[in-house]
Amino acid sequence: MKKELSPWREVNHEINLIDEGKQYKYHLPCCPRVLQEQLCEKTNRYLNAKWWEPQAATQATPLLCISKKDGTLWTALDARQRNDNTIKDVTPLLDQEVICEDVAKARYRLKIDLTDAYEQ
Repeated sequence: MKKELSPWREVNHEINLIDEGKQYKYHLPCCPRVLQEQLCEKTNRYLNAKWWEPQAATQATPLLCISKKDGTLWTALDARQRNDNTIKDVTPLLDQEVICEDVAKARYRLKIDLTDAYEQ
């Protein structure tokens, strides 16, 4: 697991909101007892890697703790209200077949570990 964040890049992703000052009303979920130990381990791992950092905030998106079929922890953010307040980006996606053809022609290929991809 990487121990630090990737360097800041010239082009970075930005999420534009319709109403920057909107207050969201969430029902705060609780982590099931059987998953609490796994949540503590994951939190400590991410804090040590500096993927997460403690911050004071007036509101935060709820973190849902869900049990996978094998009993391990899967965390997900309930961002539905924030997503509804997002200015939609209508940029078309790149042609996936062209990308696959370009990768097939490439001299080198890289395998990326996406174990925690959605949480980085």
